[in-house]
Amino acid sequence: MSAVRRGTAAGLVAAARAKRGVSQRELARAAGVPQSTVAAVESGRRQPSVAMLERLLNAAGFDLDARLVNTVRPSVLLDRHRGAVAAVFTRFPVTQVWVFGSVARGDDRPDSDLDLLVELEPGATAAEIIGLDEELSTVLGCPVQVVTTAELESNDLLRRGVNRHREPLALAA
Repeated sequence: MSAVRRGTAAGLVAAARAKRGVSQRELARAAGVPQSTVAAVESGRRQPSVAMLERLLNAAGFDLDARLVNTVRPSVLLDRHRGAVAAVFTRFPVTQVWVFGSVARGDDRPDSDLDLLVELEPGATAAEIIGLDEELSTVLGCPVQVVTTAELESNDLLRRGVNRHREPLALAA
């Protein structure tokens, strides 16, 4: 049997079967398919549909956990969606925005989050921006962390880290 690549349908079915200690014939019987189907999938000769892959994995006692994994850096997403980000900020009492962290340093990766520092309008409270990070995350498709300038005043360690690398965020498209 040839080597099966991890992360492929073939690899998933072979790993599930091995973890359960069942033969191809036993897995096929539990899934209600011919043994030749299991063999073809495991060898990579057949690419199963998602439904068939789920059927085989369920027969082995596993669920398929499909997730969307971001492959784009937050800095690129921010550039692409700057107008939509600006529109989100118009709904919140924010007067100024800075980017800090990996995006400001220029070393962000697809699994990085976007760190934003915001200054609130006079008299506004942090409670008034609840949901801002979720809205931005939805627009951008990456995790977003929002910190207020008031939070910096009470946390010296955070203030030093943020101020080391922060850049104003121009929201005009």
